[in-house]
Amino acid sequence: MKIRRPALAAAVFGTALLATAVPATAVPATAAPASCDRACQEARRLEARNALPRTGFYDAPDPLPYRPAGTPIRTEPADDYSVNGGSLPATRILYHSRTSRGRDVAASGVVLVPPGTPPEGGWPVVVDAHGTSGAGRSCAPSLMRDLYHGDQMSRFLERGWAVVAPDYAGLGATGRHEFLNRRAAANDVINAMRSAREAIPGLSSRWVVWGHSQGGHAALAVAERQRVRAEPGYLGSVVTSPGADLRAALEHMNTAPGLGGFIALVTAGAKVSEPGLPLGRLLATPALARLRFTRTDCLPVVSTVYGGLGGDELLKPGALQQPRFARHLAANSVGHRPVGGPVLLLQGEADIVLPRRLTDRLAGDMCATGSHMDYRTYPGLGHDTYPGQVVGIDDGAMPDILTWTAARFAGEPAPSSCP
Repeated sequence: MKIRRPALAAAVFGTALLATAVPATAVPATAAPASCDRACQEARRLEARNALPRTGFYDAPDPLPYRPAGTPIRTEPADDYSVNGGSLPATRILYHSRTSRGRDVAASGVVLVPPGTPPEGGWPVVVDAHGTSGAGRSCAPSLMRDLYHGDQMSRFLERGWAVVAPDYAGLGATGRHEFLNRRAAANDVINAMRSAREAIPGLSSRWVVWGHSQGGHAALAVAERQRVRAEPGYLGSVVTSPGADLRAALEHMNTAPGLGGFIALVTAGAKVSEPGLPLGRLLATPALARLRFTRTDCLPVVSTVYGGLGGDELLKPGALQQPRFARHLAANSVGHRPVGGPVLLLQGEADIVLPRRLTDRLAGDMCATGSHMDYRTYPGLGHDTYPGQVVGIDDGAMPDILTWTAARFAGEPAPSSCP
């Protein structure tokens, strides 16, 4: 999840904040209508203010000719991104990636480089695996004026590092998004980096992944991939507030006020990966009636229309034990396998979306696998920055993120919290 603009923060969390005073099970099924009500329409208007038009650049060739993973399809310069009132020149990329089943698929993203001439050996690369933006095509960060994580990207650029920011397949480009599928996510991140190095001159072979929330899941998937099939130049991953244990995350979100939109996105994404998944056995009638919003709208709208649902109005009793869904959640959870390279794992203690207890458990699991992992927690930091309410882990921990990443590019040994 990634909300920084004040109005969008209010749109997403207004329902959640209100619901803290009312138990989720006490909210009637009619509280969040299946049609787009006034709050939903306002969320759409706020999204539109930050949106860029989706052009033919994002349309994959049909049929898509097979090419090796990471092969660029096309690029174009972009001067319509802006962060904190300043322009952020970039290059859009469309490239060949792979689905979770190994099928060739087009994915989009952006590449940003520092001004001036690259240093000897090229600009070191930070690959930005973004947090949850939604599942519709319009939810691609490269179709947002602020690039969703643009404020963090600017900090990396200030340090002289290039940034490669994949959208994930199905966001922006033609296709459907496999939300929180670990194989698909790792493919999109790694193939974006390969494509950028081929298409953009001056990039170093050395790279680090930073992933937040959904992107933390992707970054850990990349780290696990490195253990079994190493990608050259990889130096480690920074992981903030990750969605790692999918079943545990859903159990929390099914009872926490205002988080039902994530349950809808997880089940919709699972259906893309597993077409035979019986959604009617998983989602309660009110939740199922709103599922169409996950195909056309982004996180603020999805969060708004699901904000009044909780408990049995979201997941049917026994849904997490439904065999096919249970296997999908287990197969796509991360943190239970050894990783290649070091990991910096960061968690805000005020996080209500993915609370600390989940990440504490993840840290213990990673140590048990023999992974090289440095775990740090931060009092008062939340999942994201909601202006006037809380500072997010990615903003509050940015000094540590920059220091750790610089040390990897300098070839220094990484610390570890594990025995």
